[in-house]
Amino acid sequence: MCSIPVAARLKFMCCRCCSQTQQKIWVFGISTMFLICGLLGVLWWPDFVERATFRMLPLKPGGRTYEFWTVPPVPVYLAMYLYNWTNPEQVRVKGVKPNFERVGPYVFREDKVKNNITWYANNTVSFMPQRTWYFEPSMSGGTLEDNVTCPHLPTIAASHMARDFPKLIKIFFNMALNSNGGSLYQTHTANEWIFQGFYDEFLDYAMKLNNSMTGNIKDNHFAWLLNRNGSKDFEGLFTINTGVEDLREMGELKFWNGKNHTGFFEGECGRLNGSTADLFVPNRGPEEWITIYMKDTCRIINLEPSGTEVIEGIEAIRYETKPDTYDSGELNPDMKCYCPPELQPNNCPKHGVTDIRTCSEGAPMFMSHPGFLYADPMYANTTTGTKADPAKDVFYITMEPKLGVPLDVNAAIQISLFIEADRDITLLKGLPSFYAPLFTINSIAKITPEIASQVRLALNLPSIGFYVGIGLLSCGCFVLAAGFYVCLTKKWYEPIEDERTIIPDKQ
Repeated sequence: MCSIPVAARLKFMCCRCCSQTQQKIWVFGISTMFLICGLLGVLWWPDFVERATFRMLPLKPGGRTYEFWTVPPVPVYLAMYLYNWTNPEQVRVKGVKPNFERVGPYVFREDKVKNNITWYANNTVSFMPQRTWYFEPSMSGGTLEDNVTCPHLPTIAASHMARDFPKLIKIFFNMALNSNGGSLYQTHTANEWIFQGFYDEFLDYAMKLNNSMTGNIKDNHFAWLLNRNGSKDFEGLFTINTGVEDLREMGELKFWNGKNHTGFFEGECGRLNGSTADLFVPNRGPEEWITIYMKDTCRIINLEPSGTEVIEGIEAIRYETKPDTYDSGELNPDMKCYCPPELQPNNCPKHGVTDIRTCSEGAPMFMSHPGFLYADPMYANTTTGTKADPAKDVFYITMEPKLGVPLDVNAAIQISLFIEADRDITLLKGLPSFYAPLFTINSIAKITPEIASQVRLALNLPSIGFYVGIGLLSCGCFVLAAGFYVCLTKKWYEPIEDERTIIPDKQ
């Protein structure tokens, strides 16, 4: 019978045929392998993964970023609020202010694709965005059949243009307005106001005139977003940097319709820069601003860091607009160029609104935060019925700064119309002058748990490698220490000289 106990034979089964030298090679070889791998994990892996990640970020055909850029994986929604004018018949009564109630939201799911993608040798790419919206009844606070009363923009815009006409011409203009569909307000369904449009008699009359006074009117239907849904060319041609040569340039807007200036505002206020909100520069510093340009805003918008948040387990920085975002020089002299030249130097808008008549075909329209948040109180005080809600009316983007991934977006803007009394125009006679809110647009997006898990993995890979390296170093040190201990105590297993003499135990 074998003189070696069964337990001992099981314990040293792997080295039954190994000499002490071979056992030492195995023990110290394994410990060395653990130590080398651990050192690589601690010293080399984090930098390697970070460099590899940043090499994947530039926009190029077939790349990971290209996949997300062409077909955004995060659902985006357009939430529109309309403002229902509840007392248009009473506003000529002295002391009665126009009353507007915010109704909605009317929520639409947004599908966005990029057409005519063209790559250039200077590390830029051009494209034409196409957005298609689908109504989401379950997310909405009303139906598209809701009746809403709003100011009649064509009438107000035409009257504003005629304001400085000679007296005789204004008389004929007033007669034409009254007999061809001019009106202070109209009532239509929410769908007609937003996308569908409705036949407008006054627009039809102006289109038939087609002269220098009426402008180039191409449609006798009216809606806030007429002909926008599914349009391939409305937003124009954007050219951005791919970041292939310099990641600090990735997603930065270079040209819009072949120009680096919008033409809507003078000087630096019309110059293009920032992002189109599709891609953002990675490795953003904690104090850096975000700048975006969207065709609908007619201008760049700056967002400042305002704090940190944790969304889906990802630490992010929240960027917000501020009280001087829509300024024309009152709070920030550098923004004086947002004031139309004809209003300078003493009649510029007070802080909180941007005069956008230059991109609204001369109509006296203004862009601001919803409810005139942060604006001079004089704007909100011209009407009643709505108040700003700081929780939902601020424009913000919450972003993971290392990869430049937006996690939560609420791009909220309000468009208003200035209605001013005019003694020569019947429809405007006896009115108070006021800023009528027309609609609010909120572009909303929030990262999904599935995409968030991918972002977390990309962010944690360096740390995972580091801690795995620590574990391997620990294992290597333990095995090495055990080897030295066995060497010092001389407890290496002594193999049997002739393994064939081992006789199995009898049961």
